[in-house]
Amino acid sequence: MGFVKGNHGALYTLVEEWLDARGVPSREPDHVQMDKGHGRLERREIWVEPAQALGRYLAQEYGWVEVRFLGQVRRYRRPLHQEAWASVETVFWIAGGKGLAALTPAQFQEQLRDHWAIENRVFYVRDVTMDEDHLHGRRIGPALSMLRNMALNCLRRLGLPYIPDARRAVVAQPRRGLYLLLQEPALEN
Repeated sequence: MGFVKGNHGALYTLVEEWLDARGVPSREPDHVQMDKGHGRLERREIWVEPAQALGRYLAQEYGWVEVRFLGQVRRYRRPLHQEAWASVETVFWIAGGKGLAALTPAQFQEQLRDHWAIENRVFYVRDVTMDEDHLHGRRIGPALSMLRNMALNCLRRLGLPYIPDARRAVVAQPRRGLYLLLQEPALEN
């Protein structure tokens, strides 16, 4: 299960046009969920569509043989004290694997929220601190991503609460950075 974002280029356009051709954006959502917390109100709508021919195309062109469903989530957010929605965001998603046919739209939405929470924890630092979304390496991209992960792991060993603070500490004292590179990592059993 994953999200298709604007930086996915042709894939994003393909999914958007495919859902549009099936009338997904204009029909009523398959499930709506409202949440209130952190001083704001959030409304999430989800549309679920079987992948069918697009699933076969994704298997042929991208090697994604298990894509079974795709759809979109539209999120509305506003502070509790305002009447108008402050932001409206639409994202597309794809899901694969066996057992998905038994899921209800509400269960899809819950799984997507869980996935989003994991992605935010894991990738937020790479996206924001390392500006990864703006650095496209094509074939070298996975290797660059591994190097960023190694750099982040080294910076975390400084014990500072925030990665930007750790980066500034290494820039201010480059020997700290060399020490991190040459230090033996502690192995845990």
